[in-house]
Amino acid sequence: MHYPQLLFIADCYKYTHAAMYPDDVQEVYSVLYCRKPGLDLSMLNGHIVAFGMRQAIKKLHAIYDEFINTPRDVVQQGLELLYRDFLKLDSSQPSYTLLLEKWLSLPKQMPLIFKALPEGSFIRANTPIITISCIQSEHCWFVNFIETYLNSELWKSCFIATQAARFKRIEYDCAKRYIEESYNFHDFSQRGMNGIEDCYASAFGHLLFFSGSDSVMALKNLCENYGADMRALGSIPASEHSVMCLGEQSGELATFKRIMRAFPSSMVSIVADTWNLWAIIQALKDDEEAYTMIQSRAQPIVIRPDSGDPFLILTGDPSAENPLARQGVIRLIDAYFGLDKVRIIYGDAITPERAQRIYTWCAANGYDPTQFLCFGVGSYAYNSGIRDDVGLVSKMTWARIKNRAINLIKNPITGNEKTSLSGKVGLNARHEVVQFLDSELEDDLLTSDLALPSLSELRSYCKQEFLRAINTDTKQTQA
Repeated sequence: MHYPQLLFIADCYKYTHAAMYPDDVQEVYSVLYCRKPGLDLSMLNGHIVAFGMRQAIKKLHAIYDEFINTPRDVVQQGLELLYRDFLKLDSSQPSYTLLLEKWLSLPKQMPLIFKALPEGSFIRANTPIITISCIQSEHCWFVNFIETYLNSELWKSCFIATQAARFKRIEYDCAKRYIEESYNFHDFSQRGMNGIEDCYASAFGHLLFFSGSDSVMALKNLCENYGADMRALGSIPASEHSVMCLGEQSGELATFKRIMRAFPSSMVSIVADTWNLWAIIQALKDDEEAYTMIQSRAQPIVIRPDSGDPFLILTGDPSAENPLARQGVIRLIDAYFGLDKVRIIYGDAITPERAQRIYTWCAANGYDPTQFLCFGVGSYAYNSGIRDDVGLVSKMTWARIKNRAINLIKNPITGNEKTSLSGKVGLNARHEVVQFLDSELEDDLLTSDLALPSLSELRSYCKQEFLRAINTDTKQTQA
């Protein structure tokens, strides 16, 4: 039996809360925010990038519509499966009947009011990202029912967007400017995600700041939701180890030549560490035909060393026996071919810390890595996080009970780090979190306009937010 997805989007304990609410609850209001991010956000002056809110809400509406359009008898069977068979509720209890009636009486239009920050907003801890309210007393239980869904859909989108912003800060500090269409950090993460659907939404966060991506599910997302504008992103042809191995080790040089001939007027990336990285670089220099091909190309080739310690491989390992390894790929390619003819991509286990170390070495040795070096950012950086890294939580902070507005707060004596926001909250034009009780904030940056922006609009806003965030006084940010 195919049951509607809405029945299965929450933690189990959410399913009985409707029977636990006071009878006289008239309205409720919840806030989704980043309570205590675990990521090192010093590069961004303590800011998280809030992204994915509108897409998650749009998806929730589709899930809700599926539920509404499912035959009532199928919904009834699904509810009995959940409450009677799984939760072991006695069907003779009044609460059992109440819970089923709550579901079966949901209206055709989802009874929730959402407000969200602009996509790509740079925010400090305890800043509201989404507010959710319900003014229909009989459906107030549904507000916090969707908490699990919002957290699971959003945390990784925020995490990847924030990681991408950290990489952008490294690039920005090196280039001394904001590069609009940058291929210096390239998304390699699709194979390391939790299924390709996971990549569909979360990997789009990389595209807020960079143009290079091999995560084609993010491209699908762009086509379906963000305007399908391909002018500001792309990738290039690239080999892999299977391609190199099919030519065998003795024919590695011939494989390089074959690939260069296959793409004579395009940039092309070629794996160089299938066997002996240093030997193939030397062979490309010593073979007259290969060297001439490289020097005469309209577009450079891109060498991909992809195993070992990225810092030592790229900058040189002083303890290596091989003199070429002691020199490192960057200096070797510069001396042999010129970094305008052969560029470099490294895509194994790259983190902001490792990228920063290599950029720092480049600056100290007279190189501008933004001109020749690309980092492939894979799941090591983009799928290694957890929800606590961005601190995403959702808490009910306000309610109207018996015609009285009440600010709600979670404030455990055993752990004040979990103290919640309280009341209705907004973010004013000065990016200050404002609490209010029974009114609305006139200059609230959270808006009920939930239309998805285009990629160009997103990038323009993210640039503005990035520059604002990195110019924010650190002491003020941490206050």
